[in-house]
Amino acid sequence: MGMVIYLRRAGQSDLDRLIADPSVFEEFVFEEAVENLDLVDFDKAWHAVHYLLTGSADDVGHPLGIIIAALPELGADENGEGGIGLISPPMMRAFADALDRLDDATLERRYDPPAMLRADVYLADVFVDEGAEALEYVMQGVPALRRFAANCRATGDGAIRVIA
Repeated sequence: MGMVIYLRRAGQSDLDRLIADPSVFEEFVFEEAVENLDLVDFDKAWHAVHYLLTGSADDVGHPLGIIIAALPELGADENGEGGIGLISPPMMRAFADALDRLDDATLERRYDPPAMLRADVYLADVFVDEGAEALEYVMQGVPALRRFAANCRATGDGAIRVIA
């Protein structure tokens, strides 16, 4: 199956509710009424996107590192996998501001499958095999991520990160 990561927009009242009762997170994240601006699904390209954003496979302590950053967590999902991380509104705003300063051409130039393999980026072996053709897969979530971040900033919201 493989590991995937989602980001879901969450206002402060949503974050407070999830902290008070973590059992409702799945209903909150995947509710049918969720709009495209409220949820980003990186599929299995999450670590590659992080690498393109930060230039590292690791938690870099930079606003662009929220995909894998050490975050306050609610715990594991119902299957006992992954974690549910809380991204505060100020952290989300800093991410959106930093992302605005980074264009797609720069992200694409950072796509280096052999370097990603050496850095132990998730699925880097596939990217090495597929070369430049895999860049489209890695970049497919970036426009949605830009819209998501801008929407969170505009509404003053934070987010939750779900690792499944």
